[in-house]
Amino acid sequence: MNIKIKEVNSFTKEIEVVVAWEDLEKSYNLEFKKFRQKISMPGYRKGRVPVTLVKSNYGKSFEVDFIDKNLDLFFRRAVGSENLNPINRAEISDLDFSEGEEFKFTAKFEVIPDYDLPNYDKIKIKLTRYTPTQTDMDKSLEEMQNRFSNLKTLEEGAKSGDYVECDLQELDESGVAIIGKKQEGRFLRLGEGYIKGDAEKSLIGIKAEESRNVIITMDDDSKVSYDVFARKVQELIKPKVDDEFAKMADPNIENMDELKKKIQKQIDKSLTDDYNSAKQNEIINWFVDKTKFSPPTSMVNNYTENMIEDLKTKSPEAKNMEDSQLKEIYKVSAERQIKWYLIQEKLIDNEKINLSEDELKDEIQKQIDEFKDRNPDVKKYFKKPQNKKKFKEDLEMKKLFKKLESSTTIKESKKTTDELRKEQEKKSGGSK
Repeated sequence: MNIKIKEVNSFTKEIEVVVAWEDLEKSYNLEFKKFRQKISMPGYRKGRVPVTLVKSNYGKSFEVDFIDKNLDLFFRRAVGSENLNPINRAEISDLDFSEGEEFKFTAKFEVIPDYDLPNYDKIKIKLTRYTPTQTDMDKSLEEMQNRFSNLKTLEEGAKSGDYVECDLQELDESGVAIIGKKQEGRFLRLGEGYIKGDAEKSLIGIKAEESRNVIITMDDDSKVSYDVFARKVQELIKPKVDDEFAKMADPNIENMDELKKKIQKQIDKSLTDDYNSAKQNEIINWFVDKTKFSPPTSMVNNYTENMIEDLKTKSPEAKNMEDSQLKEIYKVSAERQIKWYLIQEKLIDNEKINLSEDELKDEIQKQIDEFKDRNPDVKKYFKKPQNKKKFKEDLEMKKLFKKLESSTTIKESKKTTDELRKEQEKKSGGSK
C-alpha cells in the first residue's frame, strides 16, 4: 500500500492511497470464487457457470461489490499505518479500480489539530465583584409576593404591571400578517421584558377582545411589528409584606426579620456563585484567546446543530428563524466552545487530573447522603452509567479549575448591583 499525505489545513488531511494488484489479487480471486458459486445461467448448474461467462455478464457488478466491501478496509489500514485518527466521515474521490489494476482513491477528513498550550504559570484576568444593595432585597421580596399573588380579571384597560393573555401575529413592513408567524396564548406583562418604553405605551389601556399593533425592539436592536389580540387582562393582587407573609413564605420563619436575614444569605451566596462562575469563564477566555489553533469544522457544525435543535425546543421565537440565520448567530460561540473542549482535554492530561474509583464512590455517597431526604431517587440516578460519567467529569473539572485558579492573578474592581442594573438597562437601550 502506497500512501501520500497532504495537509489541507491544521485539522484537515487528504490522503492518496494506492493498493497494488499483487497485494489484493488473492482476496479478489477468493471473493470472486464465492460470488461465482451463487450464479446460475441457462444450460449450467448453479456455481458451474464458466469463469469467462460470469465475468462477461457480471464482472462490473462484482467489481463494484468488491469496492464497496474493501474501500473502508483499505482506508482504515491507511490511516492506521500513518497514526491518523479521523473525527468525521471521510470524503472519497478519484476512486478507480478494475481487475488486474491498482485500487486507487483519495480521502479527505478531519483530525484533532496539533497545538501547544500557552505558558499558564501566570494567568492574569480582570473581574468585577458586585456588592448587594437594598434593591436586591426589595426585588427578592417582590418575587416572593408574586408567587403568593392571585390574578384578578379586569374589565377596564390594562395598566403598567398588568398581564395580558393574547395572540401575537407578526406583521410584515406593510402591516400584512406573515403566514406561519402566529403565537397563540402568550402572556405579556406590561413594563417587563420586551414590553417596555414605546411597546408598553402601545398596550396601555388595551381591553379583552381588542387588537392593537405594537413594535418590539429585539435583543439585536431589530424591530418586529405584531398585531396583539387581547384574550384577557389581569391584575396581580399581592399579599401584604408582614410577619404573616413571612410565615406563609417559609413555615420555619417566625417574622420578617428572620425572612430578610435568610434572603440576604441567599443574595450573598448568589453573588459569590456568580463571581466564581465569572472567574472560571475569564480563565476559559484567557486560554481560548491565547491558544492558537482553529477548531475542526465538523465539530463546530455538529455543536451548532445541537445548539439550534435544543434552542428550537425551548424558544418559540427561534422556531420562526431560519437555520442559516441561527448558525451565523451561534458560529463564534460554537467555535470557542469546541476550542475550549479540546484545550481542557489537554490540560487535564498535562496536569494528570484523574478521579480514582474510590474517590468517585466517596463523592457519590456524599451526594446520596445530602439529597436522599429531598430526592429519594438520587441513588437510582447514580446507578445510570451516563450520570455517573457526567458527575466524574464535573469533579475532574473542579480539580482542574482549582489548579488553574492557584496560578491566576485577578485585577478586581467593585460595583454595586444597582450600577450593574443601570449598565444592563443602558445596554438594552431602556426599551425592553
